[in-house]
Amino acid sequence: MNTLKQKDCWYRAVCSEAPHGCTATCVRFAEMLNLMQMSNLPKYMWFPQSLYADKDLDAFRQLKSIKDDIKNWVKGGNSLYLYSRSFGNGKTSWAVKLMLAYFNQIWRGNCFRTRGIFISVPEFFDRERLRMSNQDEDFIRIRDSLLEADLVIWDDVSIVKMTEYNSATFFNFVDARVLSGKANIFTGNLDQERLKEFVGGRLASRIWNTSQVIEFVDCDKRGRRDG
Repeated sequence: MNTLKQKDCWYRAVCSEAPHGCTATCVRFAEMLNLMQMSNLPKYMWFPQSLYADKDLDAFRQLKSIKDDIKNWVKGGNSLYLYSRSFGNGKTSWAVKLMLAYFNQIWRGNCFRTRGIFISVPEFFDRERLRMSNQDEDFIRIRDSLLEADLVIWDDVSIVKMTEYNSATFFNFVDARVLSGKANIFTGNLDQERLKEFVGGRLASRIWNTSQVIEFVDCDKRGRRDG
């Protein structure tokens, strides 16, 4: 029987079987691995990161409250817009932490369903532009799953100004998800007025007015560790 390395398992710190050794037949690991592979989440983000609040205590408290009830939050079709005028202060990390918490709640018996998807918005539109000339099967699968997934993270929604086509395409996905009661987490670096400039008024209104808006005020913390 093959033995999994402990670094390959998301549950090694809390799993009751860990003292006896992880095995390749572990159902929980196999189910979680499928969820992660279907999620489009970059592998370096698969493991939860330690985050510390500094100036963002209120934001962290709100997000912890959501995390503690994440299954009901997703089921309720809620949305978040996490934004900051600064970069590297935990917006994307928190979005991923919420998705991982959701996977931890619903991992059993998925039957290869895509339950959550991570979308880097700039990358999405680069691949969308190439879609007609390049049969990117993985991208097509992701795109086709966007309306059915329980939760979608739309990361960096405002890093560059969108064309009218991109804004309309993005709006159609977001609008359809909101109307069908699907949960969304948006991250960006613009307040309401500047968001309108970058993504267009209709899409900005859909993001801002259908989401719980949480602002991060701390500075860039990349490369720093908990003390």
